[in-house]
Amino acid sequence: MDYKNKNIFYNKNINLLVSTLEQAIKSALQTFWELDCDVRLLAVNDFRNLRDEFLVSNVDFFSGQIKVENHKPIIVRLCKNFIENFLDLTLNNPRSDFDLKKLTTLEIKILNSFCEFIYKKLKPSLIPVKEAKLSEKSEKNLNFVFYVMSDKSDVSLVMVSVPVDRVPIVDLKKNISFLDEDFIKSQATVKIRAGRSKITLEELKNLTTDDIILLEDSKYDKLTLISGNLEKDFKVKVNPDMIINLNQEENEEINNELNNEVEMEKNLWDDIQVEINAEFDKVKMTIGELKQITQGQIVDLGSVFESEISLYVEEKKVAKGDLIIINDRYAVRLNEVLSNPKANPAPKPQAQPQQQAKPQAQAKPQAQPQAQAKPQTQAKPQAQPQAQAKPQAQPQQQAKPQAQAVDEEFDYSDFEK
Repeated sequence: MDYKNKNIFYNKNINLLVSTLEQAIKSALQTFWELDCDVRLLAVNDFRNLRDEFLVSNVDFFSGQIKVENHKPIIVRLCKNFIENFLDLTLNNPRSDFDLKKLTTLEIKILNSFCEFIYKKLKPSLIPVKEAKLSEKSEKNLNFVFYVMSDKSDVSLVMVSVPVDRVPIVDLKKNISFLDEDFIKSQATVKIRAGRSKITLEELKNLTTDDIILLEDSKYDKLTLISGNLEKDFKVKVNPDMIINLNQEENEEINNELNNEVEMEKNLWDDIQVEINAEFDKVKMTIGELKQITQGQIVDLGSVFESEISLYVEEKKVAKGDLIIINDRYAVRLNEVLSNPKANPAPKPQAQPQQQAKPQAQAKPQAQPQAQAKPQTQAKPQAQPQAQAKPQAQPQQQAKPQAQAVDEEFDYSDFEK
């Protein structure tokens, strides 16, 4: 029986009491009706409302209360189907309209005697009343639900409710079959985070290879182990080859590197900052290395440092590169940018209107055919994307399509959440 999903002490030893109850019910059935029945535990719970147990939510019971001096009573409940089956065997009086509310005095006496018989068999296995400590737990019962089945009856239910203070509960003794050392060389797959930083969407969309992203929230001798919902910081041995010592001017130059890009028309969202994480993906570590981490020891991860590291924004991978150390913090030198609009820039408008005007004329029927034959109208095709709103486009607006193309290729919706 799996007690774990029954809201009770699944890590406690109640097996002895369960076995005693099964034998007590079998003995009562043999004594009263001379039947050998199969009695098995279905559920155990400590619900105050018995109807919370779905097995008995729609079952009617006869309740036999066994009074106990100075303590809560023991209650034995017999379901309607149980009583109907076994009273028919006792009195040889089958009834098609059996009703628990119409039990005779003799029938009630038989059922109460049956319940008391079960308690007498159970009593030696309970904590004596004088030793039971009355407490807030005394308000609770453990409810044991059994099914009963024989060759001469249908399956029926018996429930026994015992005050918690009278139930002998002891911790289960757990035998350790294996030690950590047995699997010290076995490997597990985890993720390792080097650090975090803040970056604007403008900086994000302008990332290029060889850029260096300084991880503000990092420290050169610490990493973070990630496994499921578990995160654990740990110390590592630093690989000297990763260290780049910079003076203050060089450090400021790296911090401001992205701001020195060619200025383009800004979108409303460009100045919004997002968090960027640098993580090694699917790092294989031995159980021995993981044990060192949990014990707070310094771990040598030379092989991990040689692996490529990825940058994530909202769990979306945006770039990959190599981990380096600048002064006392980690940084990532990019060698690949994913979803980078600058990698595939939009083509600039050409100065040959005869070849470009045709597809634009197809998209916008309102364009005048005379424009194809007159060289002096060469500047008009470049201004056509805004021709409807501004018929008299100025020459300086020719650079705008390039900025618009960058904004369109960069998908802000990836970071809406």
